[in-house]
Amino acid sequence: MRLEKNLSVLVTVYTETVSVVETVERLRSSDPGFINEIILLVSPKASDETLQICRGLADRFESVKVHVQATGPGVGRALREGMLAAGEEYVAIMSGDLETEPEAVVRMYRKMQESGADVVIGSRWAKGGGFQNYNRVKWVCNWVFQKMFQVVYGTRLNDLTYGFKLFRSSVVQSIDWESTHHTIYIETTLKPLLRGYQMEQVPTVWIGRREGESVNTFFRNFEYLKMALALRFDAFRNSSAKLELDS
Repeated sequence: MRLEKNLSVLVTVYTETVSVVETVERLRSSDPGFINEIILLVSPKASDETLQICRGLADRFESVKVHVQATGPGVGRALREGMLAAGEEYVAIMSGDLETEPEAVVRMYRKMQESGADVVIGSRWAKGGGFQNYNRVKWVCNWVFQKMFQVVYGTRLNDLTYGFKLFRSSVVQSIDWESTHHTIYIETTLKPLLRGYQMEQVPTVWIGRREGESVNTFFRNFEYLKMALALRFDAFRNSSAKLELDS
């Protein structure tokens, strides 16, 4: 595979310190030469320490850039701003808390090049993936939600809610993203799926954060469900309206 520096990696940062440093260092050490820029999307609620650490990383590494959210807090807003700022042909999204495996970015990139896919998602449920330090009740509920979404959307993809994936920039630019918070994770899977883009997945392991507390609560699963059903209903309604016009 010919190496090209044509990948932007968007890393959301909330209160992380040592974790975001390790994320950047592992991204760089595992990269054979694909990554041209790592954009740290820093929450406006981040501490001065977090912001200082991010700026220190930008000083250390030419490829690292810092973007402080301008439209308000929320990971959805962060990623939407990052998508506009990304300048490369491919765009990866992940978090700076080490719950997303930095080394998997290269696996996603290779999968996209080999398969010709438009989107590659990281899957914790694929063979070779998994969970470490994950609440057992949340594990069961996650499994139930994934199976439900697979049936509703008729897809073999088995981790539709995970916020770790790689896109062609043309896909990112073709879709009107709406989420302001964590529903961006499922929106960035389901909207490309409904548009008919080719989607693949690679296994990855989720590891519980070592610092700070997650703001993605258990009850957010129901927000994912609400969005999944709403998008499916809208797609069905639009399809029915088109059939009526064509008849």
